[in-house]
Amino acid sequence: MDRVYRTASLTRSDALADIETDLLLFRGFRITIVKSAVEFALITEDSLICNEGPMKLNKKQVSYSIILFFFIIGTLELTLSLLAVVSPRIDTIVGTSDAIPYTVPDEHLGDRPNPAYPGHDRLGFRNPKVPAKAQVIALGDSQTYGTGVESEDAWPRQLESMTGKIVYGMAFGGYGPTHSLILWDEAVALEPQIVIEAFYAGNDLFDSFNHVYNQGQLPALKSADPQSQHRVREAEHSKPIEKHVSQMYQMGATTVALSLPRRLLSQYSKLYGLLRRTRSEFIRLVSKPNQTAQEEWESAKAFAKACPAYCEVFSHGQFKTIFTTAYRLAALNLGDPRIAEGLQISLRAIQRLHDAAIARNIRFLVLLIPTKETVFRKLWQNPSRTYSNLTEDEERFWRTTKDFLEENGIEYLDALPALQAQLAAGIQPYKVSQDGHPNKHGHRVIAELVTAYLKLPRAAQVEESVADDRQ
Repeated sequence: MDRVYRTASLTRSDALADIETDLLLFRGFRITIVKSAVEFALITEDSLICNEGPMKLNKKQVSYSIILFFFIIGTLELTLSLLAVVSPRIDTIVGTSDAIPYTVPDEHLGDRPNPAYPGHDRLGFRNPKVPAKAQVIALGDSQTYGTGVESEDAWPRQLESMTGKIVYGMAFGGYGPTHSLILWDEAVALEPQIVIEAFYAGNDLFDSFNHVYNQGQLPALKSADPQSQHRVREAEHSKPIEKHVSQMYQMGATTVALSLPRRLLSQYSKLYGLLRRTRSEFIRLVSKPNQTAQEEWESAKAFAKACPAYCEVFSHGQFKTIFTTAYRLAALNLGDPRIAEGLQISLRAIQRLHDAAIARNIRFLVLLIPTKETVFRKLWQNPSRTYSNLTEDEERFWRTTKDFLEENGIEYLDALPALQAQLAAGIQPYKVSQDGHPNKHGHRVIAELVTAYLKLPRAAQVEESVADDRQ
């Protein structure tokens, strides 16, 4: 693992020297391939043309050619494997990102981001490196991880650029406040001055419930009310929520498993990885580099048309996108006792995070991140019943959350007004596709919001939070 990431600390001259070495190694390997191919071709030709005339096979020569063929394949495989050990860059070329697991199992988190995955640091999180100290820690889920945008466009990275502070992201898809509580000791090991918990309306309630009830973590956060427990058990017996939400998320899609030979080649063959990488690069070069805005929108509508039970097409003037209303409602339906319990679990976890921060004299801020559907709410004049149910539940959710935070003296910042103001300014903060994550513009406005807020005097920050809540 350290071998892969050791280049992060190299000087510019060392890095250039490494690149030259890698290129020489790889150039030598290419020459080996050519020589081997020529030798095999000549021997094969000799086996086809013998004393009895052309196209009459000499069994001994054919057998020798077959043995030589497999010997060459084995030699190439071994050579590539050795080069991959010597050079992380060649290892990246002959392997493929989809062959590297995105996550690794974790006893307490369920899944942890894989440190070996491209773009992850040695702890598994999406940062250039792990700093000795970080002034700001950003906890949260995929909305903070930056799914769908480049690493440098995710709001924690943009916040770092805007403030000049070292910001370390510890967010990952599927995490909620309970996961942040488990990560707390790792976070404070970096001696932060500020910890930001990004609380997302879209699925954090489900994730927190699932983490505690179905993964058996932090049982003390469960409700002590016997009636609440009974309602939860009945609902789980009727329709397990993890299966239901997962089905809604996948929108009826099924995963096609690779055949056993292809799976084995994908996992263990460097030569297969090189051939697949070559094919991928060829397709990328001959295909159109980017869709036009209209083509992207047509693709998005085609996806929605193929999944009518899960998607709703929204178009209002220059703004266009696809809502995944049914999925969002499944994870935010406060009429479901498990989601209601997930809300209480989340708030208890946030309370514990706040108390732990106070004990260490760390400033703790909850960043409230809305769903895409709620950001566009004011623009949809004739919404569906499902959409209205979703936005009403989300409004109720935020009202309950803000009341709790205010009653317990927990500092918070609402991103909804800033994202809606971006829409009013003519900038769409989300993609036109069904993706519910902010695009780079959305991430930027969140980073600007947090930057401006942190620059205010503490008294003015409290007034601004209350003012935003009244809008």
